[in-house]
Amino acid sequence: MALDNVSEKEAFRAIDLMNNRLRKCLGCKTTPFEVFAKMTGKDYFLNGSVVLMG
Repeated sequence: MALDNVSEKEAFRAIDLMNNRLRKCLGCKTTPFEVFAKMTGKDYFLNGSVVLMG
């Protein structure tokens, strides 16, 4: 899949959706974003998101 036509806004939206989805590997009770925020004490929202793969 080519990403040439994907805007920065669309990419951040996809990242935000991935980081805020409940994960089975986290017991279906928390999201990667919540785990990252709890471990680091930092809240990164849409404009500062990083994809957390799990």
